Amino acid sequence: MLQHFNTELSYTLVRSSRRKRLALQVKNGALYVRATPFCCQSQINAFIRLKLGWIQLQLYRQQQQLQHVKSEVRAQELRLLDQPVPLQKLVASKSSYLFDGEQLTVFCSHRVRSERQQLTYQQQIELWYQQQAIAWIGPRLDYWQERMQLRYRRFFVKAWRRRWGCCNSELELGFNWHLIKAPAWVIDYVLVHELAHLKWMDHSANFWQLVRSHYPDVEAARHWLQQHQLWLLN
Repeated sequence: MLQHFNTELSYTLVRSSRRKRLALQVKNGALYVRATPFCCQSQINAFIRLKLGWIQLQLYRQQQQLQHVKSEVRAQELRLLDQPVPLQKLVASKSSYLFDGEQLTVFCSHRVRSERQQLTYQQQIELWYQQQAIAWIGPRLDYWQERMQLRYRRFFVKAWRRRWGCCNSELELGFNWHLIKAPAWVIDYVLVHELAHLKWMDHSANFWQLVRSHYPDVEAARHWLQQHQLWLLN
């Protein structure tokens, strides 16, 4: 349910019987208030007033990121390792993509219906991103595992909405292919982070000591990912 706190701030109220206390979420440039079934409106208003500064800051940051995404779409330009890649869309005999090292050209088959053309272009762009992620992450993992004296069995890429990587007991590492849009030094942090889980399957003091011994800029990388999450995942 869409509510209005005042003339400038709107939010969506979500009530749940499983919730025990009030909480706020700013997602995709919108504010969500999560409340218990019996929480009164005066409590909600007081909670919003208390957190108003935080809310406005988060909304501003996300709006800036969303504007960045919209600007990229208008310019028909992608990002690879935080560098611009011009994008061209063409109709051809079959759907595919071609990357010459500087420009990406995506092709949509002339047999695809017009209402599905944009989806087809997006699918080709994602396939290209996945291929670039695999090609770049593989050698970097080999580099870091030699330095850290750890061994993984295999790695894969996947699109997640809430995580950048994973590690399991089978010595398999997974990475969000959206990371390939980020600067190389940020991706390196995620690689070191997941490799460290091969030794410490937790986030204990020992785990963070191992990560920081090989990657001192942990805080800077985590801050970059937090600030650019919306941009990366769009």
